[in-house]
Amino acid sequence: MALERCTEQACFGCGACVAACPKDAITLVPGEGGFLYPKLDAARCVRCGRCDAVCPIGAEGLTHPPKQAYAAWADEPTRASSTSGGAFSAIARTILKQGGAVCGAELLLPEGRVRHVCVEDESGLARLRKSKYVQSETAPALRDALARLRRGQRVLFVGTPCQVAGWRRLTAPFDDLAPAIDLVCGGVPSPALFQRYLREEEARAHAPITDYDFRDKHAGWNFPRIRITFANGKTVRRIPACDLFFAGYSKKLTIRQTCFECPFCTPTRVGDLTIADCWRVATTHPHYDDNRGTSLILATTACGERLLSEISQNTFIGVYNLDRAIATNTPLRARPKKSPARQTVLQAANPCLTLRKALGHKFFIRGFIVWWVRRLGWFWFRRRQ
Repeated sequence: MALERCTEQACFGCGACVAACPKDAITLVPGEGGFLYPKLDAARCVRCGRCDAVCPIGAEGLTHPPKQAYAAWADEPTRASSTSGGAFSAIARTILKQGGAVCGAELLLPEGRVRHVCVEDESGLARLRKSKYVQSETAPALRDALARLRRGQRVLFVGTPCQVAGWRRLTAPFDDLAPAIDLVCGGVPSPALFQRYLREEEARAHAPITDYDFRDKHAGWNFPRIRITFANGKTVRRIPACDLFFAGYSKKLTIRQTCFECPFCTPTRVGDLTIADCWRVATTHPHYDDNRGTSLILATTACGERLLSEISQNTFIGVYNLDRAIATNTPLRARPKKSPARQTVLQAANPCLTLRKALGHKFFIRGFIVWWVRRLGWFWFRRRQ
């Protein structure tokens, strides 16, 4: 039976089934928290089974253990405009220089949507930089990417592990033409709540939002801020723990139901490469951390290792301890823990107000203190070594 495995408790929202359907019988519709779930039009369905064939739910053999860990950063302009070290951009450029395309997520303002798109040049690549802590819409981009692969164009896909799992199943016949980078992911927050949160910020500033950065490096990579820029010239910067949306994400009050049973929160990875922040690298390798951003890269497959070997000479890549990399990135070894208040927040008529009540003012105070204690630790290690 088509999509028989797909329930709100199991669906990742990867969009592979929509892209695979030859009759456009499947659409993605918003459910709890604005998360997208597939809906089947029985009148259009011809029971070909392609949706089940590409669905990653319960699929085996998709993950492989990483072979090596690296600390990396790109050239300085790229690094400055990236969330951490700019490793994604450095890898993506190797594909673009070969005439390929890159499929990644961009943030659309003012509506506050995140979607995957395929790009072929440097200006397009700039739209895909920076972390976006909202689940993206993938289906149209996956259809575009499939068309490109059928024409023989190489396409690099970057996304959360569940999205990459769908990509793997969807593009299995194309092998090395369809390399993938998975991101270390602690859960995907609600698109609907993010949009509501942006509207509240605009109402408070009396102006529309023109730019939003989930992790601004104005004070350095180790001291990230939420940065919101408004049309009236006003700019707001906040410690993440003191920002409503990011605090809700940190406490896992706003993430997708499936994230609590995520099969990809393990050291074995679904992408050819895995990218994350190289957190606490200064404790063991102070020369890898100058506070401008350091990426962690895990090489999993031979294809991934080839991609790294093709990176420009302007990119720094240093060998890093794999066990240390896993220990300092919680989603590589543990799933998020579900809060009893999550359902109340996502199903509330005013989720932002309900989220504030669930967090409480003491949470922001604790978050502020913990944030600064951790950052002061960075100064201590830098001074000691």
